[in-house]
Amino acid sequence: MVVKTSFLLPMMNTKAQMRRELLSRRRSLSREAWSEKSDQICQRLITMSELLDADRVHCYVAMERDREAGTFELLEWLASERKAVFMPYIERSQMLVARYLPVQRFEAARVGPPVPVPLELTDEEHFDAVIVPLAGFDRRGGRIGFGKGWYDRFFDALSAKGIHPARIGLAFDCQEVPSVPSDPWDQRLDFVVTETGIIKCLNSRS
Repeated sequence: MVVKTSFLLPMMNTKAQMRRELLSRRRSLSREAWSEKSDQICQRLITMSELLDADRVHCYVAMERDREAGTFELLEWLASERKAVFMPYIERSQMLVARYLPVQRFEAARVGPPVPVPLELTDEEHFDAVIVPLAGFDRRGGRIGFGKGWYDRFFDALSAKGIHPARIGLAFDCQEVPSVPSDPWDQRLDFVVTETGIIKCLNSRS
């Protein structure tokens, strides 16, 4: 098995610096490369027992313009497998939960992910798996997001209620770094799926 090395970030040791560089790398992908790599990620993801055995899955809606690993085909596959599918909805800087409906329509948002139409909010919390977008990651489950803390608060609230879904991040190989700077409130991932492999993260949750 070939072990890949992380892409080095020259003299960057803060999350903000790393985020800027990693997002620039991701956004530089052509649409064709983004689509191909996203499809490869999806094909790997749907082989995971954590997803195949899940009844309730929470999955982000990808922002193509930012080249987040694509999820539209994944959302439809989850629904076709008769799983209850949910997605995040941002309102007034708060991440709420919305149901994903089969053949869901979306409208472009001025800022943030596409808006589902119709929008059906729910108080569901008992997820078996949560699929998370990434700006960057390391192999210990460290995650760099957009810096808003939505998923940190989300996972912390679930854990406080004894709910511990599999935390699965989606990213491209170019988003891996040797080490993500850690803050006390950071919530780590269990897995990261890239176009070339499934990484089981080495963290305290493993």
